[in-house]
Amino acid sequence: MPTKSTFDAYKIALSRLQNRPVALLMPTKSPLIPAIDKTVAQHNALINARFSFVPLEMRLFISLLTRIEPGDAQFREHFVPMAEIIHERTGGSAYEEVKQMCNNITSRRLYIEKLVDTQQGTRKRSKKPDFEFIPLMAKAAYESDRGGVVASFNPLIMPYLLQLRESGNFTLAQLEQLNKLKSFYSYRIYWLLKEYATFKERTITVAQLRFLLDLQEGEYPRFNNLRTRILDKAQTEMQQTDMSFTYELQKQGKAVSEVKFLLGAPQAEQVMPTKSPSSEVPAWTRTLAEIGVGERSLAVVSQQLEAGEYDVDYIAYVVRIVEGQFRKGKIKKPAGAIYKALIEKYLYADYQQAKAAVETKKNPQGQAAGKGIEVALRLSEAQEMYDNPGPYAQRQKRAATFEQHLYQVYLQDGFAVEQRGGEDWLVKRE
Repeated sequence: MPTKSTFDAYKIALSRLQNRPVALLMPTKSPLIPAIDKTVAQHNALINARFSFVPLEMRLFISLLTRIEPGDAQFREHFVPMAEIIHERTGGSAYEEVKQMCNNITSRRLYIEKLVDTQQGTRKRSKKPDFEFIPLMAKAAYESDRGGVVASFNPLIMPYLLQLRESGNFTLAQLEQLNKLKSFYSYRIYWLLKEYATFKERTITVAQLRFLLDLQEGEYPRFNNLRTRILDKAQTEMQQTDMSFTYELQKQGKAVSEVKFLLGAPQAEQVMPTKSPSSEVPAWTRTLAEIGVGERSLAVVSQQLEAGEYDVDYIAYVVRIVEGQFRKGKIKKPAGAIYKALIEKYLYADYQQAKAAVETKKNPQGQAAGKGIEVALRLSEAQEMYDNPGPYAQRQKRAATFEQHLYQVYLQDGFAVEQRGGEDWLVKRE
C-alpha cells in the first residue's frame, strides 16, 4: 500500500494536474488576454467538417474556444478584446477589418456530420454519417466603446464543443501551439494531424483534403500550386509546434492521389522537461494517458482521488480488468471503459473484495495478535490475474502455463492450496 509520503506526493501531483489548463480557467495576469497555456477542445466531427476562415475569423474562433469551460452546458456571450484579434496591428484600417469580419463570420456555415445519441447521454460519430449545414455564430458584433467584439456560438453546434467527455471522440490542443500558426490552412491541418497524434501518421486523399479545407473548384487546380501554397507553408509554420510533420505523395498513374502525413517529434525545447516526469505527474496519470484517456478526463479522476472517493489501487484494478475484457473482445474502447468505471465506480465493490482477499492480515487459527499473519486469495483470482495481466505485467516474462505460474509465484513462495467455503484458496502464513 502507498505510504503517507507517497500519498503526499500524489496530492502534490494531483494539485498540479488540476491547475493545468484543462479547466480552462480565466487568466491570472490579465483579464483581457487569455493565458497561453490553456487547453481547447473540439469534437472530432468538427475537426473533419468543411469550413473556412480568414485569419481574423480564425483568431476570434480560437478566442471563443479558450473561454469554454468543462462545466458549460450552454454557450455564453463573450467579450473578446481587439488585442486578441488584430495582435500587433493598429490603426483605423484594422478596426474596419474587424467590423467587416464580424459581418462575414456570422454568415459562415459548417458542413458537418450529424452525431448519433448514445445510451450514456453523449453523442458520437456514425460509420455512415449524414451531413448538414449549420451556422457557426449566433452573434458577432464590434463594440467601439469597449474596444472589442461581443460574440457567441450558435447553440446548434453545442454537441461539438460542450460536454466533451467520451475519450476518443474529441481532441485537445494547447493555445500556445495554436498561436504559432498564421495561416488558416495551417490551423486546419494542425487539428487534422492532432487528432491522429497517437498514430504518428495520417493519410488523406487529395479530394478529401480539398473538401476539408473548403477549396473551391477553381482554387489551386494544379497540385503543385496546392503543395506550395498550402502543404509546404503549413509544414514550415508547424515546424515550431508539437505537430511538426513531413509528408509523402502517393500517386495513381501520374496524378497525386493521397498525401501521407508523418508526424515528427516536437522541437527539443518542447520535449526536454526541466524536471523528471515522475516528480510532476503520478504513475497512474501516465498509465491512463498512454491508454488514451484524455486530459479533461484525467482532471475529473484527479478530483475524485483528491476527494477520497477511491484510491490509486482502484485505478490499477480497473485498468487490469478492462484490459482483460478488451483482449477478450468484450469492449472496443478501453480508454472510455476505464474512465466510465472510475467515474461511476461500478467495479469498486469487486475491487474491495479482491483487496480484502489479497491483503488480508489476520490472526490465523485464533492465534494472539503479533504471533503471525495470513495472506490469502482465491485460486480463481490468481487465475484471472494470470489470464489478464496489467500493462506492466504484460512486459514481464511469464510462465507458459498457469500451473507453472502457480508454482513459481505462489507455491514456491510458501503458499498452500486450502478449501474454504467450497472454493480453493491460496494461503500463506508467516
